[in-house]
Amino acid sequence: MELKTTLVNPDTLTTRHPFDKLFPIQKETLAAISQNMETHGYDPVFPLVVWEEENVVVDGHTRFAAARNMNLDQVPVVYKSFEDEDDALLYTFHIQRNRRNMSDDDIIKCLSVLDTMHKKDKTDQKTTRKVENEIRAKELGISAQKVDKARKVMEYGSPDIQEQVQSGEKSINKAFNEVQAQRRESGEIRGRQTDGLGLSANYTQTLGRFLKELTRIRENGWQEVSQEKAVADIEAILDLIKD
Repeated sequence: MELKTTLVNPDTLTTRHPFDKLFPIQKETLAAISQNMETHGYDPVFPLVVWEEENVVVDGHTRFAAARNMNLDQVPVVYKSFEDEDDALLYTFHIQRNRRNMSDDDIIKCLSVLDTMHKKDKTDQKTTRKVENEIRAKELGISAQKVDKARKVMEYGSPDIQEQVQSGEKSINKAFNEVQAQRRESGEIRGRQTDGLGLSANYTQTLGRFLKELTRIRENGWQEVSQEKAVADIEAILDLIKD
C-alpha cells in the first residue's frame, strides 16, 4: 500500500522513549539541517515517519528538531501503522541501516534494545547463542561475528572499556581484542593471540576462491545468496583484519 505524505503542524506531534534517544541527534548535523531549512524550507522528499496509532515520531528526529528550531508551521509526514512498539522499533532499525552504516555505539545500544524486546516475548523458544547472534545480525544488518564481539565486550569488558565503546571513542573490534587479551592474561581463556591471517599463499588462494564465487553469484542475479548476506560476509572479513 502506497503511503501518502501529509502536511501537519509539528506542535501536534509527539516524541518519546525509546525512539527519541535511540539514535542521538548530532549537534553539527542539526545545525546544518536547520541552516538548510532556513534557506530552502523543509524538503518534502524526506518526510517524518509517524506511528499512526500513537502519533509518535519514529523516524526523522533531527529533521523534526530542525523544523521546530525554524518555527515551521507545517512539516511533511507519513503516517504508518504498527502492531506495537517492537514492530515500530524494528522498522526504525531497518530505515537506519538502509540509510547509513550504523556506528559501533549505535550497534551496542540497538543490540541492548533488541535483546530486551525479545526477552519480553515469552512465546520465544530457547535458542543457542549462535542462533540469537544470527537473528540480531539480520535485524541490524551486520555480521553475526560482530554481534558476538559486541556481546563479549559488554559481558566481560571493564566499565571503562564499555563506556569507551558506548561513547564512540573505541570500536567494538578494538575493545574486543583488549578484552580477550585481558581474559587470556588472567587465565580465564586459553590460547595466544595471533597477529596474522596465516600463510600468505593460503590467504591469497582462499580470497581468490571467495571473489570468484562472489562474481559468479552476482552474474547470476543473487538468486543463491542475497546481497545482504554477501555484505555481512565481507564485513566479517573486515572485522578479522582491522584494528
